[in-house]
Amino acid sequence: MLATTGLAAVGSAATTDAGDASTSATSAAPLAQDTTEEENETDDGSEMQGNESANATASITFEDQPFNGSAVVVNETNLSDGGFVAVFDQDGELLGNSSYLEPGEYENVTIELNATIDREQVLVATPHMDTNGNETFDFNATEAEQVGPANATDGPYLENDVPVSDVAFVTPENASTQRMTAALKAAE
Repeated sequence: MLATTGLAAVGSAATTDAGDASTSATSAAPLAQDTTEEENETDDGSEMQGNESANATASITFEDQPFNGSAVVVNETNLSDGGFVAVFDQDGELLGNSSYLEPGEYENVTIELNATIDREQVLVATPHMDTNGNETFDFNATEAEQVGPANATDGPYLENDVPVSDVAFVTPENASTQRMTAALKAAE
């Protein structure tokens, strides 16, 4: 698991491959948003902030993979409070996100991308909470930069105040053909 801090992009839409996703439901923990101070305390009396509810946890596995040009597959994710999986390029631009995922464990979540990727590169997958409860991905990077990821609408799940994430090196399926063609042209 790799932690990243700069997520600089604004929402998009994508789909979850429900046919490949297996779900094991867990009970949802309450979200800590716009609550009274009494409701915003943990069992030990410390105050929760933004996207860090007392029991909100997430994990994600995003392995290196060949890329078909329009979608990537997040191998596994577990969202204790439900939410979304978002995929960013290494510059922090949002490339796509899943539809809403109920609390639980998922495998092989397909994320349709809003941009064409035609070269090998590193992508970052990050689980996000549904902080406003509308089951629509409303994350806004500009807002997140202003208020911090812990207080952003549909911000990422955090571990030690850092977004939970994983990276994968994606290679377009035609990349080896492109390299071979380029090498042949260079040899001529």
